[in-house]
Amino acid sequence: MVGLEEIFEEFYKSNQKPDEKITARLVDSARKENYIPPKQEAIYSEALLREYSLYCQKKISGFTGQTESCCDTYQGIPRENIPWYPTVYEERCDGCKKCFDMCPQKVYLWDEKINKPKVINPFVCVVGCSGCAEVCELKAISFPPLSILDNLKSC
Repeated sequence: MVGLEEIFEEFYKSNQKPDEKITARLVDSARKENYIPPKQEAIYSEALLREYSLYCQKKISGFTGQTESCCDTYQGIPRENIPWYPTVYEERCDGCKKCFDMCPQKVYLWDEKINKPKVINPFVCVVGCSGCAEVCELKAISFPPLSILDNLKSC
């Protein structure tokens, strides 16, 4: 969405905590530069609040910016159009930190409050890599099936 960084920075500087009380204001701010379908407003509200919460966590942790992607494209397809990145199931995670420690791409931010990883840079994940899921003994991390990559190649 256009202008999210600026919106989030404005909210952060005015000490707005990422809670449900600010959801309507987040949507109104985003709507100034973006079309939000009325029937999808609840989904956008949830996503904006989640993204603002991650933004705040990055600021608090001292995260200074997006890491460089290992690749801008995969098979000629822009990396941001490839749905290859981890999903963390927080209810299964025991906070062992193996995934966080093994990922050289900095896909994760460690959330100290809940002692679990958060995916903050999904598109720096190396396409086809699932090393973090492999070291997770509790199977708290998953990836899409490898067959999606075959489907991309055939397009």
